[in-house]
Amino acid sequence: MPFLPTMPQEEASTEVRGIYEYVLSRWGFVPNYFEALGHDSQLLQDQVNLFTNAMFVERGLPKLIKEQIATVVSAINMSSYCLPAHLEILGRMGMDKSLCRKLSIDYKLAPLEPNVMELLKFCEKLSIRPSEMQRADLDHLREFSWTDADIFDAVLITSLYACANRFSAGLGLTPDFE
Repeated sequence: MPFLPTMPQEEASTEVRGIYEYVLSRWGFVPNYFEALGHDSQLLQDQVNLFTNAMFVERGLPKLIKEQIATVVSAINMSSYCLPAHLEILGRMGMDKSLCRKLSIDYKLAPLEPNVMELLKFCEKLSIRPSEMQRADLDHLREFSWTDADIFDAVLITSLYACANRFSAGLGLTPDFE
């Protein structure tokens, strides 16, 4: 049970229910994360817009790699809320369960393309040692054919899930999936 009350769909205002319906149509479920924001329709809408735009709009990275980043970052941050959600999403996208497990336990053991592995290493550094980030880190990614749009997406997703991991931990959100 969360530390603070959430706004379940059946108790939500008409405006918030409308946002939840949109989330359901885009995400396939309404995450407890968004229900935790349901007491403030503007904040909920802002977060839905931000996360939906970041995860679904393909400026650079495809959705599958974005989900892999969200999974690895959530594993690094030991998020008991976000990690199961992104493992479920990866499974729904058709990723093999054993590969999903490797991403969540030790992504460096996962059989990934070398360029994807380097991108995940970059995201790990940004997660664990953000003060050590340098232009050389981005230049290194470019050597693996990542574009500026790809790198932007990787930084955005890593940063958003650092926030989501801490928000969900701080509120004691229960996983959407077991």
